[in-house]
Amino acid sequence: MFVMVMASMAVLYFSLNVQSSYTAKVTLSSRQKALSEEVSKELMIVEKKRLNSLEILNEKKSIEIILSRMENAQKALLTGNIQYGTTLENTDEVNAMLQQSSPFLITGRDITLEIIKSEGQVNSEKISNAIQAFDEFEKSMNNVTGKYLSETEMFAGYIVIVFWSLLLCALILAAFSRFYILKKVGNLMDENSNEVGELLTELEESKQTKNEFLANMSHEIRTPLNGVLGMTEILSKTKLDEDQRGYVRNIHSSATTLIDMVNDILDFSKLKSGKMEIQKERFSLTECVEKVIDLMKPIAQAKKLELMSDFDPSIPEDLLQDERGFRQVLLNLVNNAIKFTDNGEVLVKAELINHEGEFVQIKFTVKDTGIGIDTTRASGLFQSFYQVDSSITKKYGGSGLGLAISKNLVQELGGRIWVESTPGQGSSFFFTIVGETSGSSQQSKINALNGVRALIVDDNKTNLKILVKQLSAWGVQATPFNSPELVTEIMSSLHKFDFVLMDMQMPEMDGRALAEKIRERYSTSQLPIIVLSSVGEHLLQDKEGFYNAYLTKPVKQNKLLDTIIDVIGISPLEKAKEQISKGNFELAHQKSNIKILVAQDNELSRAVTIKTLQLLGHNYDSVTSGREVLDKSKRDDYDLIIMDVISEEMNGIETTKLLKKRIGKDEMPVIIGVTENESRDKQDCMLAGMDDLVEKPMRPEVLQQKIHYWLESE
Repeated sequence: MFVMVMASMAVLYFSLNVQSSYTAKVTLSSRQKALSEEVSKELMIVEKKRLNSLEILNEKKSIEIILSRMENAQKALLTGNIQYGTTLENTDEVNAMLQQSSPFLITGRDITLEIIKSEGQVNSEKISNAIQAFDEFEKSMNNVTGKYLSETEMFAGYIVIVFWSLLLCALILAAFSRFYILKKVGNLMDENSNEVGELLTELEESKQTKNEFLANMSHEIRTPLNGVLGMTEILSKTKLDEDQRGYVRNIHSSATTLIDMVNDILDFSKLKSGKMEIQKERFSLTECVEKVIDLMKPIAQAKKLELMSDFDPSIPEDLLQDERGFRQVLLNLVNNAIKFTDNGEVLVKAELINHEGEFVQIKFTVKDTGIGIDTTRASGLFQSFYQVDSSITKKYGGSGLGLAISKNLVQELGGRIWVESTPGQGSSFFFTIVGETSGSSQQSKINALNGVRALIVDDNKTNLKILVKQLSAWGVQATPFNSPELVTEIMSSLHKFDFVLMDMQMPEMDGRALAEKIRERYSTSQLPIIVLSSVGEHLLQDKEGFYNAYLTKPVKQNKLLDTIIDVIGISPLEKAKEQISKGNFELAHQKSNIKILVAQDNELSRAVTIKTLQLLGHNYDSVTSGREVLDKSKRDDYDLIIMDVISEEMNGIETTKLLKKRIGKDEMPVIIGVTENESRDKQDCMLAGMDDLVEKPMRPEVLQQKIHYWLESE
């Protein structure tokens, strides 16, 4: 009897091991179905984005991870794997079914990898083929799972028969053991039958739990935030000075933005599932960017960071897109840039990279000079709750969810997001969006600035570059100086400019000191000064009235345009163009009393300039070098010298300096330099004493406008 009891126990243990292996295989085959469905859903999202945007979503790292898991699981089902608990050999029928399902997995995998790694347009047919392959794979795995379950039930039946036979032989002695064993077997069968169903519903339950958590969390956060909003509304109606009122506005704006962020966090699960409804409306992209910068400006100023914006003037003024989603992405990136930057600057840049009919594609860059990120860790930044380094998190704060939300929002906006970074040198976050536009712009205002001459003074090279680019796009002839001391050296020549745009906070000599020197020679009407400052108006202390206007940094594009037009009105060059237009170039039909000297060493360039002057009716002499200019100017008095900046024997800069020493500032003729690169040579030419520059090839109408301008200004 003892032997029979021991045999019964051995049969029981064997059956439990076999049952465990079957359970593992049922679980694994069921999970293959779920993973296959997940890949198909991601591919459908890729297809959806392709139809609604101008670029392909190519950052589906999660798909690669899922495919890798599916391949490993398939191998474990075919050959067995101790880690997966699938050591029991398959029957021939199951092996045949698995062999039939594997080609569908391989086909789906290969097509999917080709799609997500593609840099070009996604092929709709390939997406359909991949989804069809995974559908066939799911059907095959359904059959495999069913077969595993039937084999499990059949094996359990055999075990029960053998087990009861052994127990009947030892009925009396093993009564207690029989009761215990039957109960154990029953419990195991119940657990195994429930486990498969629980696995299939596990994903849905986790999603529901996450949604409930987010809903509860958003409710708890919104309650005190609504209190903050209410109290700030009340506070704003009390007696406050200008600074206090500004603080209240910022608190109210911050609380409003935070509520928007909470709403976006609540929508995170919808974004992932593709159920998020994008609310498209027409809005001003420029104003939206400027509002984000205004909101972040106090934080940047507290850390003594330079917060700047560089907005491509060719970007249309209005855009049809989800303003809230776009603002949230930009706010996340600018906030992170400031948070992880202890000194230096943060730049927000917008570029128009594609315009097809009514659709535009815009690229945004948020660049900082902060701590930077290791490139090996940067790829995971946009995953949920990813943190680069726990020590960094402790120092700078952050939950790690912002970039994951930004990635999903950018995808809904028809774009993509990525990062480039170097540890210790800063990071650049890029994202693109696609929207519809009506093409409206401020072209009439911009046309009024064509030909205006501006002197820009700023010690920050990035700011200087942005301002020159912006003004040049409006047709303003911008001359940059990165030092106020250099401006004092050409003080007598500042009458050539229509206005001065300068930074207030500069080392050595600040904006106030420079403005004071300018006002010793020029009044506010003769030479308007626009000051750029990081402080409020009440801190400028302009009791003497040195400045015509001031703008708070970072400078808003629309505000800068309106301010320039307001302080200068129509430019002298614009008047000259009007006179030329009204006179129908009458000067070209009569001899001019202007004496012009042309100095160009290239024979062809000199011939073109001379022919142009002949057509315009001007008197001229010509020479081939700067040394000949010095000799000629000793014998004759010229009203205007047109001279190459770069020449072999003596260049235009050296010649101008020598003329200035010999003739003196007051008797100097007007000197127009001819150059191949105006932006490169402008500052050196101005310091040498040249009055203007024209770029090669020189057009007749441009030369005529320059001559009219300088004759009238003399």
